[in-house]
Amino acid sequence: MNIPRSLFRFSLLALALWSPLTSAATRLCLQVRAEDDQESFEKLVRDELGRHPSHLVVDDDCQIRLLVELFDLKGVHYLTCRLDQQVPLRFTIKDLDDLSRQVSTAIAETLAHDPVQLATDITRYSAIQRAAHSVLKRGHNFWRFELYQGIGYGENNATFAPGGSIAIHRGADHWQIYTRIYFGGYPGRVYDNERILRIQTGADIGLSYEFNALSSFSFYASTGVGLQYMRFEGRLDPSDINSLENRNDFGPTFHTRLGARFLRIYDFDCDIFVHGYLPMFRGNRDSLLERFYAPSVQIGLGVGF
Repeated sequence: MNIPRSLFRFSLLALALWSPLTSAATRLCLQVRAEDDQESFEKLVRDELGRHPSHLVVDDDCQIRLLVELFDLKGVHYLTCRLDQQVPLRFTIKDLDDLSRQVSTAIAETLAHDPVQLATDITRYSAIQRAAHSVLKRGHNFWRFELYQGIGYGENNATFAPGGSIAIHRGADHWQIYTRIYFGGYPGRVYDNERILRIQTGADIGLSYEFNALSSFSFYASTGVGLQYMRFEGRLDPSDINSLENRNDFGPTFHTRLGARFLRIYDFDCDIFVHGYLPMFRGNRDSLLERFYAPSVQIGLGVGF
């Protein structure tokens, strides 16, 4: 007997669509208790569970157990649903004629919090939970090396501190978490009344979002916090080369970063970025140099693999 080609294709499609549903169903052992008419109440519960293809009622080898109980206390009827040892959901049944609707609501709300399903079906997660699952469970590690030109505020002048950094990122899809260590500084002499940033170093942690998850080119934005050390040098007397003084600042920082990555279809990518720092401190009080607020920015190029 020859099967028409269209029917054969339809059968394959139906099988492909049905298989993920049946294989993903949680095997559930059911226990039903009722003070009156146990058989009818259990039939009602089983019929309602049949409307939830995410769960399959079995007699043994179950992944989770569901208890549904209907009891009377001082003339008031109560419906209880509980998965394993989780906190039960309890409903007051004011009218037994409305029992079917209450059973439907109770089972739907209980199964929605099934930990087995939540662990495998991320469509039930919130946006934050899906991002965390994507990064931690499906993510890959990337090393990044960067060279940059640091530009900061030195009260009397702009300060420059070329440097480099190393970072490790873990991410998947649009999201990445990262930690970054950087070091830079100005190697030249101090002239007149200028202030130079002799050393700038620190460590960051943060979260990054890439606007395109799959293309070769994507813009991205990052934000996070860290710790930063800065050493400023300057003359107390602009005309006296022997009046050199330094100031050491250390404290927490908030940072933001904007950039673009390209060549992402290969085993490596290139990165151009602007990375800004806002210190959460205002400088060392013990130094003879002026106490001023010193935000900074790093403009650079990196490679990741």
